[in-house]
Parts: sequence; C-alpha cells; structure tokens
Amino acid sequence: MIAKLDYLNYMHSLKGSIFKILPLYEEGVSTLPDHINSVIFEVHNVKEITPEYDGAWIVQTHAILNGLLKECIKEDNKPFIKSKVFGTIDTIEKQIQKLEQE
Repeated sequence: MIAKLDYLNYMHSLKGSIFKILPLYEEGVSTLPDHINSVIFEVHNVKEITPEYDGAWIVQTHAILNGLLKECIKEDNKPFIKSKVFGTIDTIEKQIQKLEQE
C-alpha cells in the first residue's frame, strides 16, 4: 500500500507530465507520441498498484491520453489539445483536493 502523501506527490508530478504535452505539441517535437505513451504506461501501472485510490478520474485520464496520442499527429489542433490537457489537469486537481479532504 502506498501512503496517501506519496500518492498525492505522484499526482502533482502527473499534472506536470500531462502539461508537458502542450509545449511539445506547440513546438512540433517529434518525441511527443513517445512522451504520451510513457504517461499512458505510467497511469496504467499506477492504477494496478494503487487500487485503494482508484476512481473515475484515472479512467478518464487514461482515455484522454489515448485520444491525445491520436490527435497529436494532426496539425493545427492546438485548441483541442490545449482543452484536453487543461481539462485533464483540472480532473486530477479535483481528485487531489478530494484526497486532501479525506
């Protein structure tokens, strides 16, 4: 079992990894799909080792990351990418706040 504080620290780190998608997309960095795949891999595996903290937020995050993997190869898709990145960060932040109140 992972301590709640460690899990909260992970979630803050995850927000940073997700935010990084936006500048990588804006700059046309070729490793963007690799970065997204890395975050997907991480989220998938964290879900398996932290079932006590599992919730709808992690399913939503996983699904959006999978979608971003497909959308990031399109040009002129910044508004959509930005919306999904900030929406996902907001979802994670709400989960952080919920856990901090427990």
